[in-house]
Amino acid sequence: MKKKMAKAFMVAAAVPALLVATSGAASADGWVTWKNVKSGYYLTANSGGTVKGDWAMPGVNENDYQWYDQSNGDSSYTEYNGWGMCLVGYYRQVYTENCSKGRDQSNWWQRWYEVSTSSGWKLKNRQTGWILDDEGHGGIYANSTDYNNSNQRWK
Repeated sequence: MKKKMAKAFMVAAAVPALLVATSGAASADGWVTWKNVKSGYYLTANSGGTVKGDWAMPGVNENDYQWYDQSNGDSSYTEYNGWGMCLVGYYRQVYTENCSKGRDQSNWWQRWYEVSTSSGWKLKNRQTGWILDDEGHGGIYANSTDYNNSNQRWK
């Protein structure tokens, strides 16, 4: 009986640990980095609002490539960068601007769905439905079509 209880306890303890280990990058209310699956570039943004794919190299200000991932309560997330700006998808253009105030903000251009796929996370803009895409040479834009390729997947 003790062996059965010990085995049941080990299984019960292992399941949450497995879920945490496989949950990936998307998480409510915490700092994350978004690394493109194909290029290996991190989604970066500087204080001037420019968004690009870039290597996270030693000596580079980590505020350039870390994002605060905040749940909006409607299954979308807002990505705040280390400079207090939000990631915006305006059709093909992707940039940062001053964040709308508070959780459940009304600016849907600043909201992103984080969709788990077998090859990484797909970041889909709530307002447009366009997918965050890395063109492979440091350029970041949004694409109206999900081609299900590694340029459009993030980890």
